[in-house]
Amino acid sequence: MTVFLPLEASSPVPHAPAFLVPTAQPAAHLSKVIKTIMKARRIAVVCGAGISVQAGIPDFRSSDGLFQTLKKDNPMLSSGRDLFDASVFNAEGTTSMFCQMIAQLAELSEVALPTSFHHLLRALDERRRLLRVYTQNIDALEQKSGLTFGVPESDAKRNKPRLCKPKTDAQSEAGPSTVVEPPQNRLPTPPIETPRCIPLHGTLQQMHCQICTHSFPLRDYLPALSEGRPPYCPECSALEETRQLVGKRSRGVGKLRPSVVLYNEMHKDGEEVGDVVRRDLIGSSKGKGRAGADLLLVVGTSLRVPGTKRIVREFSKAVHARDAPASEATSVMGLATPTPSPRRSPVDDEEAPIRAVYLNLDFPVPTREWEGVFDVWIRGDAQEFAQLMLEEMDRELRAKEEAAERKRRREEAALAAKLEAHMSVGVDPQRSSGSAKKRKTPSSSAGEGSAKKHKVTPPTPVSMKKPAGKARKSKSGGDDVLPVPAKESKRSSKPKSGLKIRIPPRPVVLITTPVPKPKRPALVTPEPSPPSSPLTPVPSSVSRHRSTLSPLSPILSPPSKPRSTRPYDYDFPLFIAVRTDLDDSLP
Repeated sequence: MTVFLPLEASSPVPHAPAFLVPTAQPAAHLSKVIKTIMKARRIAVVCGAGISVQAGIPDFRSSDGLFQTLKKDNPMLSSGRDLFDASVFNAEGTTSMFCQMIAQLAELSEVALPTSFHHLLRALDERRRLLRVYTQNIDALEQKSGLTFGVPESDAKRNKPRLCKPKTDAQSEAGPSTVVEPPQNRLPTPPIETPRCIPLHGTLQQMHCQICTHSFPLRDYLPALSEGRPPYCPECSALEETRQLVGKRSRGVGKLRPSVVLYNEMHKDGEEVGDVVRRDLIGSSKGKGRAGADLLLVVGTSLRVPGTKRIVREFSKAVHARDAPASEATSVMGLATPTPSPRRSPVDDEEAPIRAVYLNLDFPVPTREWEGVFDVWIRGDAQEFAQLMLEEMDRELRAKEEAAERKRRREEAALAAKLEAHMSVGVDPQRSSGSAKKRKTPSSSAGEGSAKKHKVTPPTPVSMKKPAGKARKSKSGGDDVLPVPAKESKRSSKPKSGLKIRIPPRPVVLITTPVPKPKRPALVTPEPSPPSSPLTPVPSSVSRHRSTLSPLSPILSPPSKPRSTRPYDYDFPLFIAVRTDLDDSLP
């Protein structure tokens, strides 16, 4: 089923093909198609001559196309298509006509400007929605619009190792060879980025030799082509002169021809184009975001060329297979192809996602070959549809900018209200954010509830006459608190009356270990003689050493040898002593 969607509301529904289904709301359905294209992530575009007609370049098969014009200008031709056949090089007359036609097309392409659809392709590429453009045109207007253009060189040709000449016996005897052998552990050449636009039928920018296949810019040979004579290859001419100088036989000089693919001939870059198509169909497993196409857009082509027809069919299978479950898919030519489900209802068919869109004035023929390939046929001009797409993109961009502006204004209004609230309460707005996070230390006094920052100052000597538990102001501005707690101060100021019991002091308990006999007699301080009477004062040196006399004197005597630095290795015994001051504890 293919939905018929005309750009003009007055356009009638065609009788063929029979699988066309008209839509009840063309405007709403067209808006849905546009939004689907804008939301797609990897769009594959196959375009033809219909996108370049507005630029002044004629198409091929219309009533005013190139085939009809060539036939009118050259009555000897049965059809203008004959000049795009490989047989034109069989006769000098047809070769001359072909060269003149190519010169005219090259001049038209040189002065032509990109159309609205070319700018749409560039806009999709800037939004990173465009996977690849496969163009049948030879004017290279896609490159003028800003897309990368060309056919990449295959990896087999780029990584092909250079063959080195084998070393002969004479060279081995004479000395080392001058041939440089390639390194064994050579790193592979990094892949070149694939151009965004791939020309399927060549381009008018280049000419190549039919013998040596060297390429040259076509604009350098426009005068010769305008005269109807193909130029000779400069590479073959230089090689021929060299061979004549050294006395070798002639190999011939090739002629240059435009690098345009004609009917009934092989594409000289066919393998490289096939590699790009294969990667875009199934995707690449190397890296993130390199999956295959998820939407197909075919524009401005009647799909008469067999190679292009096959590319379109394979892309249609690939994009539809991404929406089908794995159980409903079968592998055809390496692609997952969905099979129709018997449980699908007509309502599900109407709500099916759009994955393949065909945009052209006429539906391709024969129509039976395209049943189930396209989801929507948009009948109309490609430039008109491109204008609708560009306008929708501009509206979306303006909506995003307006949303960002509204968000910025809301943030500014919220910030202004916050600053005004801080100014009303007398808080510095610059320090408001930091003061809200930091908590100030409350004052140490219980009665003072101010929020001033507490300054920690070293304690100063305080007189014991002041009552304990009270604070006084210091010169530094802080509060000095007495070290005596409030309970102890009350207990000392108001002594309780009652019976007082004095506890006699405990005797001195000495726990000693047996003292080993020293090897040398230790120096012992002589014990002073007792005073003759109780009133005789005791010398200060004796009172100072009263606690160290007799039984501890052997312990405090200097050891006979130096103390060992090893842990737990001592020359004097360990002891535990408990003593009290006898003089202060007597009643």
